[in-house]
Amino acid sequence: MRDFKLEAPIAASRDGDSPRPRTPQTVARRAETSTVAEAIPVALPVAHPVAHPVAHPVACSTGRRFELSIAAQIGLLLVGHVALWTWVGLSSRSNFDAPGDMVEAYAWAQQFQWGYYKHPPLSAWVVGLWFALLPATPLAYSLLAALNGAIGLAGLAWLAREFLPPRWVLLVVAVASLAPGITALAMRFNANAILVSTWPWAMALFVRLMRHGRARDAVLCGVACALALLGKYYSAVLLLSLLASALWLPAWRRRLPTAPVALALAVFLLALAPHLSWLLAQAQGPIEYARAATGHQSPTQSWSRAIHFGLAQVVFPLLAFTALQRSLVGPARRRAFWQAATAALRPRNEPLWLIAMLPVVATVVITLATAARTASVWGLAIAAGLALLAVDRARAAGGRLDVRRLWTTLAAIWAAVALLSPLWWQARAALGTPSVSEPRAELAQALQRSWRRETGRPLPWVSGTRKLAASTAFYAGDHPRYWSLWNSAVETPWADRADIAARGALIVCDDGDAECRQRAASWSSDRRTLSVAKSARGYHFPPRSYVFYFVHPRGLPRPH
Repeated sequence: MRDFKLEAPIAASRDGDSPRPRTPQTVARRAETSTVAEAIPVALPVAHPVAHPVAHPVACSTGRRFELSIAAQIGLLLVGHVALWTWVGLSSRSNFDAPGDMVEAYAWAQQFQWGYYKHPPLSAWVVGLWFALLPATPLAYSLLAALNGAIGLAGLAWLAREFLPPRWVLLVVAVASLAPGITALAMRFNANAILVSTWPWAMALFVRLMRHGRARDAVLCGVACALALLGKYYSAVLLLSLLASALWLPAWRRRLPTAPVALALAVFLLALAPHLSWLLAQAQGPIEYARAATGHQSPTQSWSRAIHFGLAQVVFPLLAFTALQRSLVGPARRRAFWQAATAALRPRNEPLWLIAMLPVVATVVITLATAARTASVWGLAIAAGLALLAVDRARAAGGRLDVRRLWTTLAAIWAAVALLSPLWWQARAALGTPSVSEPRAELAQALQRSWRRETGRPLPWVSGTRKLAASTAFYAGDHPRYWSLWNSAVETPWADRADIAARGALIVCDDGDAECRQRAASWSSDRRTLSVAKSARGYHFPPRSYVFYFVHPRGLPRPH
């Protein structure tokens, strides 16, 4: 990340339309915000003191003076974020997520497609590229989920610097890095979590395009908005919110009929073209999957979901406001914190409120209009905009920032999360929660041993109960290819029935999944049972029973 610049003597207006002259009040505020005495001192044996435009040197024990710039501190925060949440992903869970979203993404990623039957392809593309570089292990997957959040935080910093001085950008990133939507909930890497990394960049580049109108911003904005939509179609809510903001703000509205905006639109459509072509060719696909999730609720249920979604987006970030409250100093700190905490509920005719809150408002309206089964986790990425809005309101209310207190608070919270994470696993283990006690990795390894013992070959294909079969694809060392028993032509169109019949396969069903057993019987009459138990961290969980079907390779003698 390149270094931030101090604000120019003439400050840009909120909507980027025209500069506004400095008043005595803004001069005082600039003086306060350009003071960086709170930067973190780092003792290093350097030959000369290092000057930096946004860092103030302080004495170190070596007698030398050196400072981390604000940009370096943001980088340090991102590294700490990745390290902490990779540890949390490893220490707090055994099976990624109970529904199997993460192993499903891995199964999809085995075959590049322009789209998949439930969602657009970006999350599967990212997983496929990631595991082309790294081995398929829980550590690597946890690292990917943590990096996804850090990429989003970097995009948020890029957005925040359009509105705030450097030190306050650091506070924005710190507050957002503690929001559940960007941390704990985003560790379940799926089509919702991928928006955590794409939305902030789409917002940042759109704002830059509206304010500066440069060609490079137009190209990057088109790509970023396309990636957001390729992550999940729910991103249409963000794009509509950005367009509504541009139509509402006079300076942005004047930017719309210009060549850079036309260039951004062209790049956006070009980036989406392969997926749109794929989508139009599907008789059954993501559109039908989304349509099945709408129109099946009573008005009361729709109101309940809409209210729950709206409240969740506003309340979730409040848990991260500890860092904000602890970092504010000065006589106006209480008023500043109150303004920050209630910013979402105080509409203003300004870009920040619009881009932060319109996605929430739009989701509520669409939920009521379509009776969609809206889930609060759709809005994980909304926390980024709300963090920026809150910090901006705190600064506008006269709050002063103590960066040392911010880092002290972050360190305390990080230490608490790191210590509590394995305890959270222990608590669920004591309760026998399936997300901890279910032996998915052990089942995959047992199935592979059974196949290899009988055939002497690597396991080529696996199917069955979706989360079990996809888990086998991930955890088994052979990483067999997954295909769907239910509607293979739609769900796994890459599956070749002739290849499956020739090379053989295993079909694994949960003991209570009668439909899976019925469909598996049409593939093989060789039905077997398997009992597997999980042992981890001193806990020995009760065994679970599974049924699997042996589809023998063609030409291989069958045992009697």
